[in-house]
Amino acid sequence: MNMKQAIKYEVSNLQEPIVIFWNSQMFNAYIGKPIYIIIGEQISANKNIKSIIHVGSSKNKITKNNCKVNDIDLFIIVENQNIDQIRKIETINNVEFDFNYISIEGSYRFIENKTYFFLEIKDGNILYDKNNIGRGILSLCEEKYKEGPNKIPLKDKKFKINQLISDISRLKNKYEYDEFEYDFLIYMYLSKIIKTYYLVNDLWIPKDKKLIKSLKNQDIKLYK
Repeated sequence: MNMKQAIKYEVSNLQEPIVIFWNSQMFNAYIGKPIYIIIGEQISANKNIKSIIHVGSSKNKITKNNCKVNDIDLFIIVENQNIDQIRKIETINNVEFDFNYISIEGSYRFIENKTYFFLEIKDGNILYDKNNIGRGILSLCEEKYKEGPNKIPLKDKKFKINQLISDISRLKNKYEYDEFEYDFLIYMYLSKIIKTYYLVNDLWIPKDKKLIKSLKNQDIKLYK
């Protein structure tokens, strides 16, 4: 690969090729053409990069014509790296890019430990893959995710529930709190209730921003 040129990766599920730029100047020169992914200068076309995986909500929007996205999340699997994960956030042309550099060994550790943020990439779109390393990682993530989270003992579940009930009981005396403080505690305990539901039922606990939406899909009666 020539670092001085834009690199096109033909991806079968896209009508147009993905164009990966090595600097923002090249991106600016390409405005108006079918661009789906822009990768910043910190990524070099070297043998260390084994796979690039597009994750997050934008992965389903970005294949559409005239799509608008605010952020793009990329997992970049590398062969050699001193630590398991290096995260960098960069804004390019008003789009926030979240780069997660994950070593191959780190990927396998995250999978073995059932690290939720990493298993979530199971549905990611592969933009670049050498020797099917990325596809293999996604397959392992899928398998581990289906196993569910590590189950906790019943006594620990009961302790969590009793602790939560005790915390909520403090809200009986509403007038002991400032109005803002009381509202804040209600929302905080609501979040804890939902998370405890997932914990007690041996389900993956979603990210905070997905709690309500996930609950709606998981248990519509409880949601209502």
